[in-house]
Amino acid sequence: MIFVLLIIVVSLQLISVWKRRDKNYYLKFLCLLISGLIYNSVEGLLPDKDFGINIISQNIFAWIIGVGVAFHYYTFIKKEYGLIFIKEFSLSTLGVFVLLTLIILFILPYTITESLNYSRIYFLTFILAFLSSVIILVIKQQIKKFKTHKNIIFKIHDIIGILSFLGLISLPLNILIFGDNQFIEQTFFSLGFFIMSVDYFLYPLRKKEIKKGIQFEKLSVRETEILKLLLENPNLKYSELSKILNISEKTLSTHLSNIYKKIEIKSKKEIQEMSKKYKDVLMS
Repeated sequence: MIFVLLIIVVSLQLISVWKRRDKNYYLKFLCLLISGLIYNSVEGLLPDKDFGINIISQNIFAWIIGVGVAFHYYTFIKKEYGLIFIKEFSLSTLGVFVLLTLIILFILPYTITESLNYSRIYFLTFILAFLSSVIILVIKQQIKKFKTHKNIIFKIHDIIGILSFLGLISLPLNILIFGDNQFIEQTFFSLGFFIMSVDYFLYPLRKKEIKKGIQFEKLSVRETEILKLLLENPNLKYSELSKILNISEKTLSTHLSNIYKKIEIKSKKEIQEMSKKYKDVLMS
């Protein structure tokens, strides 16, 4: 019921902001909540002896859904909280790796032995080992951000990043410890979604503070145009930017120097970082 209520609220807010650039944040969070509802529904209904499908197939289907939702949850918190785990692997590569691991360590052993207990121990021990290996890294990242940020809104955001990751770890951990106790398993994992919902409702305040960080009012009309163009296209070279603006590179360099001084940044790299994190917020 909490998931349904949150989905209704977020859906209504998404409709109201549909024409804004930052609608993607609302849309992504809505998809996250829907995946959480699907997880709880499937895990609550299956396996069922009266369902008309053999128990092994039901369990495999439920586990595929569970792993899919957990991976979706992982991708959301990784991007939203800027968590860095393994730089060498893209999300698509990691997704394929998790799928192969599920097949090799869970589906095949379960199909052959028909032992759910042993199969989930093989798979979940491996997944938990991976997640546990990066938890210290995640906590260090977030604590470093926490100390850097002065505003309480951003500090809350950093702490929720840690708690949401712990919510992900709770899923394999609780299944290994408590087995088929769905009440414990679903409650702790769902808490991760609900904690992130607090962060979601703080988004307007966070957005306001982000915009304060770049004081467009200090810039001239031309400087504002240049900065917005860079935020929109952070990888543009200066030669390309000068052609688009129909000015010389020397004039562009003067404008950029003024922009950097007025909004207190040191280089184009910082603009690229701002674009990566906050482009939709700043341009909305």
